[in-house]
Amino acid sequence: MAQAGVVLDLDHFNCSVCLDVLKSPVTIPCGHSYCHNCIQNYWDQDDYLGVFACPQCRQTFNPRPALARSTMLADVVEKFKETRRSRFESEQ
Repeated sequence: MAQAGVVLDLDHFNCSVCLDVLKSPVTIPCGHSYCHNCIQNYWDQDDYLGVFACPQCRQTFNPRPALARSTMLADVVEKFKETRRSRFESEQ
């Protein structure tokens, strides 16, 4: 019986704020992930309001959630980048 493969593209690991590959990814309480600096800067703009929203689903948080690095996601992104890099080098 053949197994179905998972097809992933680098776009699956992009931050929706900067549109680049996640750097120091963090996952906020609603489950969406962003670069640590991107979500930090995004929330800094609304700091005076005291209510912080997810840029994608608009779920709000009060108080501002503490951000911790998503180590599993960071590892997956790194492995994926390495795989793509080695594939690209072998094609040349």
